[in-house]
Amino acid sequence: MWRPLKHCGYWTLAKLMSGFASRLPLSASWKIGDYIGELVFHQASVSRNRAKRQIIQALPSVSNVEHLALKCFQNLGKNLMEFLHFQQTEWVDTAVRLEGQRNLDQALSLERGVIVLMGHFGNWELVGATFARHGYKLNAIARPIRSKTINNLVVGNRRQAGYDSLDREKSLRKAFRCLKQNELLAILADVDTKTSGVFVNFFGRSAHTPVGPVAIARKTDAPLLPVFMVRQPDNTHHMIIERALDLQKTEHKQHDLIENTQRFTCLIERYIRQYPEQWIWMHDRWKTRPVSN
Repeated sequence: MWRPLKHCGYWTLAKLMSGFASRLPLSASWKIGDYIGELVFHQASVSRNRAKRQIIQALPSVSNVEHLALKCFQNLGKNLMEFLHFQQTEWVDTAVRLEGQRNLDQALSLERGVIVLMGHFGNWELVGATFARHGYKLNAIARPIRSKTINNLVVGNRRQAGYDSLDREKSLRKAFRCLKQNELLAILADVDTKTSGVFVNFFGRSAHTPVGPVAIARKTDAPLLPVFMVRQPDNTHHMIIERALDLQKTEHKQHDLIENTQRFTCLIERYIRQYPEQWIWMHDRWKTRPVSN
């Protein structure tokens, strides 16, 4: 009996917070986001320590690991506040500078749809809102959040921003339909999940990485376009649409999946090295280990 009431209470709180945040100037929202990130950084010791440990392992030359880890949490706090502004997205037009739109239009001219390949970098949710503001139809494959309250809020905000969510576990047929209709299909492919994956090199260590994007590209011949949303020092954004990945396609399917997954992983590593505070170092990226023979 209490669970539905508790659930309803969380939903009301989340909606109130969203409505409050959307009325704030972005400058105030960024300050609140910094505060939220710092608060979580100090309270979530497991995530904080994991972030610091993985930074040390991946970037041994970093002198102030504590500061970098804090900036990572603060970036997520600002991401959250910007996401709560998705009820109205006119601000995106001035907050995001788009580079590489020609790469996207060339890929769409093939009429096979486009797989937008992303990582949890910068403000990745803003990619869908930006594409929508430029008139593109985007569908994002995502795992539903366990809390239905928060999941409803997230899915609702995405729809208000002009793009849709597809359930990662149930929407493969819809994903193929989107590509057939020459739409954009966004997939995040830089985390260790329970989905089908291969081990590739990431910061000098074997990392279990999803093969979904390259597997779909192999099956449909849809081009794979890496896209990165880079936060700038003034909290505006630079959205970069890279050229379509040159994918290897031979009779050796498994080898091709590994090689093509490695190519994207190398690209996202390059961006992370340049902007290390904009990646999710608190994620347990090297959790799954290769089975020893």
